[in-house]
Amino acid sequence: IYSKPPGKQPNMDQPFVMKRGGTLEEFAGKVHRDFVEQLKSARVWGQSAIDGQQVGRDHVLHDGDVVELKT
Repeated sequence: IYSKPPGKQPNMDQPFVMKRGGTLEEFAGKVHRDFVEQLKSARVWGQSAIDGQQVGRDHVLHDGDVVELKT
């Protein structure tokens, strides 16, 4: 899973490794533990969502997805 800062390009050099079936909330915790509590919204690009689709905390991510977290 790749992270994308709001308004910038995704960081394709340093992916986050997650177990299959991992959720957006789990991903947010890997990026920074405070993100789980402060997460306001998230958008995903890739096979698990329509490009740029806003998703909820329980959204299941897939290999290669790009995630933009907003706190």
